[in-house]
Amino acid sequence: MTSLLPLKSATQSRDRDLDPQLLGLTEESAGDILSAISSLTARRILDILYDEPRPTSEIATTLDSSVQNVSYHLERLEDADLVEVVDTWYSAQGREMDVYGPTNSALVLYTGAETVPPSLKRALGRSVGGIGAIGVISALVHFQWTETGPFAPSRRVAPIGAQPPEPTIQESIMNFITGPGGTLLTAGLVVIAVCLLWWYWRRYRPARQQAQSI
Repeated sequence: MTSLLPLKSATQSRDRDLDPQLLGLTEESAGDILSAISSLTARRILDILYDEPRPTSEIATTLDSSVQNVSYHLERLEDADLVEVVDTWYSAQGREMDVYGPTNSALVLYTGAETVPPSLKRALGRSVGGIGAIGVISALVHFQWTETGPFAPSRRVAPIGAQPPEPTIQESIMNFITGPGGTLLTAGLVVIAVCLLWWYWRRYRPARQQAQSI
């Protein structure tokens, strides 16, 4: 009689949205990874899983090894965050089998400052810092302009003996936008955006494509 339980799903590494892992040899986690893949068996297991996620029994059959030996290496690879359980299959007897797959699309170990891959998170952080600095400078420029420029309190028209009228919120915003502070802020944002786009297309995108092709 045909089993009603699903025997196998079509889990594929290429179907999962994974990013490459770029790891410097001096990073703290590099020691765990190098220790986990020091064995040829572990490296062969990892190579098999990059080709296609599989349960322990299938890996053991492919390597002509014991399930206990494969389980040992899978545990070490999982502790090093190189593999993870990505699915559950069922045997013909209805027994659940954990299916292992890689945690990244490619593992790249590097050394040397020149090989450090570009980081989108780091670039965005620097951009936010630059925007903040430009915002502070533009606010200072605007404050100085309102104290000495045509909208300074001493230059506002008011009846004799009366205090100069305070500008409304809308007037203050328009004064900032049309003043040197707003001009400086706009120019700074445009420069940061252009630099970020240039960096993305000329450095980050090619590096990511190269890492994914490895």
